[in-house]
Amino acid sequence: MKTFKIVSIFVLCAVALMGCTKPMVSAKASDDVRFVSKSFAADSAKAYAAAQWALKINGYSIASESQQGGNITSTWMSTKSDSHAINLFDRRDFGANGAYYQLEVHVLSENGRTRVDVGSRIMSVVANLKSTGIEERKILGEIANYLRTSEPDVTNIGLQE
Repeated sequence: MKTFKIVSIFVLCAVALMGCTKPMVSAKASDDVRFVSKSFAADSAKAYAAAQWALKINGYSIASESQQGGNITSTWMSTKSDSHAINLFDRRDFGANGAYYQLEVHVLSENGRTRVDVGSRIMSVVANLKSTGIEERKILGEIANYLRTSEPDVTNIGLQE
């Protein structure tokens, strides 16, 4: 009788553990991409090259690009500790692990200037995970550094370009 109980418990544990090895939830890429934008006094070809450079020096590999369309998409990257968060009880919760994101860059000419939009597409099993905008602003900052041709004019109200 004691042997039967031990074997029964072992079989039940084995069946329970085997059932946990199958994925029960799959993440889907979010269609909700929120872009951070900045306008530059440069032509679109130079801004496009700056965007490629900014992605590469920040460790992003390029998955697809179209210079005619002005679009660049990075490969999927694991979220960083502060790159994405959930609004939980009116506070940001940065504890979402196992999420991935890719950056999308759009280079658009408008009114003699070039606007660069950088957004983050998220893939996670966690609902409502949003970008904090940190990575997007970092890329836009690098693009600004690349495109800055003259010595910057720094005043008491900030950088004048």
